[in-house]
Amino acid sequence: MRVNPIMICLLAATPHETALLRQQLPLSPDPLLPGRSFSCHFCEVKILLVHTGIGAVSAAFNLTRLLERIAPQALIVFGCGGSYPTSGLQNGDLALATSELFGDLGTASEGGFVPLAELGISAQPGAPKLFEQLLFLNDKYYTAALACLREAPELSQFKISLGPFVTVNTVSGTEVLCRELEARSGGLCENMEGAALAQVAREYSIPLLEVRGISNPCGTRDRSCWDLPAGMASAQRAVLRLLKDLPELRKRACS
Repeated sequence: MRVNPIMICLLAATPHETALLRQQLPLSPDPLLPGRSFSCHFCEVKILLVHTGIGAVSAAFNLTRLLERIAPQALIVFGCGGSYPTSGLQNGDLALATSELFGDLGTASEGGFVPLAELGISAQPGAPKLFEQLLFLNDKYYTAALACLREAPELSQFKISLGPFVTVNTVSGTEVLCRELEARSGGLCENMEGAALAQVAREYSIPLLEVRGISNPCGTRDRSCWDLPAGMASAQRAVLRLLKDLPELRKRACS
C-alpha cells in the first residue's frame, strides 16, 4: 500500500550534486529510502530529495523503489551534464530536456553504430514494448520551466537552452565519440541517468522535468576545461527557483 503522496520529488545521482539544496532547504533524513532520501516542507509543498546513484540501472532501480511506495505529482531530475560542441553551452549554463535518448543502446558494426531502434526488433502485437530508445518529455512542463528560469534574476548571467538530451554508459571523452553522438542525436548535452528515469516515470504516468548544469564540454578529458562545481551549483539554483515559482509553473503547465 502506498503512503501519502509527496507533491514534488527531486532526483540527483550524487550527494555532491545536492549540497547547495541541502543547505538551502530544511531537509531531514527520510526513512522511505534509508540513506538516500531527505524530506521537508518548502513554500507549502512537501519535497522529497533522493540520491539515485550513478548510471541507468541504479537510477531506474531506486526510482522504481520510490514509486512503488509513493505517487508524487511531478519529478525534477537535475545534476551535471556535458555539453556537445554545437550547443553553444558553456560551463555553468543550463539545459532543459525536451527528450531523452539512450545514446549508446545498439550495436557496433563495420559501417558504424546502429541504434537498437534500427535493428528491426519488435514486440508481438498487443505485447508490451521490448525497449524504448527515445522518450519525449511533457512539453507543457519544460516550456513553463524555461519561461520561469529565463525570468529569474539570479540566473540572468547563464544561457538557458531547451533541447534533446543523451544518456550514455560511456561518457564521450574523445572528440570522435562526442561528434558521433552529437550528429546522431542532435543533443545539447549528455548524462548517465536521464533516459532511465524518464522511462520509469512514463511507466508510472508521472511527469518528469530534467534540468542540467553544464560542468564540462564533451570530447575531452582535460580537467582544465571542466568546472564541476559550476555545473552543480547552477542546476541547484535552477531547482530552487522552480520550487519558489511552483504555483506559477503549475499554472503555466496546466493552461
